[in-house]
Amino acid sequence: HQTQNEYLDKEMEFAMKFFNDNYRTEINIEEYATKRGMSVSWFIRNFREYTGLTPMQYIISIRVTNAQVLLETTKYPVAEIGHIVGYENPLYFSRIFHKQTGYSPSRYRRE
Repeated sequence: HQTQNEYLDKEMEFAMKFFNDNYRTEINIEEYATKRGMSVSWFIRNFREYTGLTPMQYIISIRVTNAQVLLETTKYPVAEIGHIVGYENPLYFSRIFHKQTGYSPSRYRRE
């Protein structure tokens, strides 16, 4: 029988791995929590305590970090990079990227 902390650690590590492996796809946090047998509010609260970020903030940070790497190391167009990291709408990708980094993707690449 597992203690609460062991269960929590296992679930949070599993969630982080899942998000890291699937950040390119659309992830529904409510669906994820339900499939894992957790209430949505319990999952979000505990994930935030465990990582310092909500699940969505965590996924966005993975996407933006990977976009930064692609902007620095490839010549792919900004819209394609947005698509690669999980954003169908290039304008939305640019907005999220700017909010996270303080730069537009094209300015980030130039700098």
